Amino acid sequence: MSDKMTKNLIIVITYAVALVLIVINFIPIMRGIWKFVVLFKPFFIGIAVAFILNKPCMAVDRFLNKKIFKNRLKGVARGTAITITYLLVLLLLTLIISFIIPELIKSIQVFLSNRVSYIDNFRDLTNEVSELLGLEKIDLSSMDKLILEYTNRLGSSITELMSKIISITTGVVSFLATLVITLVFSVYILAGKEKLIGQCKKVFSTYLPKDLCNKGAYIYRVVVDVFNKYIYGQLAEAFILGSLCFIGMIFFRFEYALLISVLIALTALVPYFGAYIGGFVAFMLLLMISPMKAIWFLVYLIVLQQLENNLIYPRVVGSSLGLPGIWVVLSVIVGAGVGGSIGVLLGVPIATILFNLLKNDVLRRSEKQSVK
Repeated sequence: MSDKMTKNLIIVITYAVALVLIVINFIPIMRGIWKFVVLFKPFFIGIAVAFILNKPCMAVDRFLNKKIFKNRLKGVARGTAITITYLLVLLLLTLIISFIIPELIKSIQVFLSNRVSYIDNFRDLTNEVSELLGLEKIDLSSMDKLILEYTNRLGSSITELMSKIISITTGVVSFLATLVITLVFSVYILAGKEKLIGQCKKVFSTYLPKDLCNKGAYIYRVVVDVFNKYIYGQLAEAFILGSLCFIGMIFFRFEYALLISVLIALTALVPYFGAYIGGFVAFMLLLMISPMKAIWFLVYLIVLQQLENNLIYPRVVGSSLGLPGIWVVLSVIVGAGVGGSIGVLLGVPIATILFNLLKNDVLRRSEKQSVK
């Protein structure tokens, strides 16, 4: 047996043993990884914040270097860009807290105060549909009690939370400490990301083979490209869809315009069918108020979704992730089963990364075989 074949055999056996050990000890390994993530949670959150703010910060940095500092004092320009970016984020959060959240609370309070009449409307609607179809009337008494009980609990919990929010002090110190550490990490990463990347490259090139370093750099570029497209694409889609939904609902005089628009925007963060989930919830809400308005809202949302997907989103965001629709649905389902709500959000970019790596590897190998 040649040395090369022996070496390949040893590598295959090593990989097989490692894979078996990982499968057998999958749960303990995942627990260990989760403990590691929790231990360094502020650091990872800081990386996430820096990644999200990187594009706007670099845009401001380029503008300052070109228009103000004339490519001189780059350190001052970067510091000023970081300051402006965080001030804009703070201003956005202030606007949300000052204007949107109070209106949302008011809408929820109005809905809870009118819940009895809404339930009566829904019961009358189901009875009319049953009579039209020649079916027996549906007994919704148990549903009435369940909804009333749930909404009463919801209303009381909101009231208790709002009345006790000032006196809540448990975990405030920990939250503030985590927030400060996260901000420090994110600012440090934004300020010296080129230096950090250069140091990482130097360490990897020193201790790892050249081919492995090149593969690692390629995977890094794919990961950054996919997450950039995904994060900014989903945020842009959610903002555009929520804004257009709010404008249309105000124009057509639908009830709870802000509440439903925020719901549509939040669910639009879930890829592929998130907005339709929010639309279904909004449809059921409007159905209890007026069936005709619910139907017209559903028609409006479908038209808006098609307009946004085919005209607005491609022009504003650019090319999509390129992941086939069936794999998007599958990645969301698998992500939800593995990681819950976080898995739903991260399932699509992770699946896209794996899909792109596999596709590019297949194309590269096919080209090699065709050359031979």
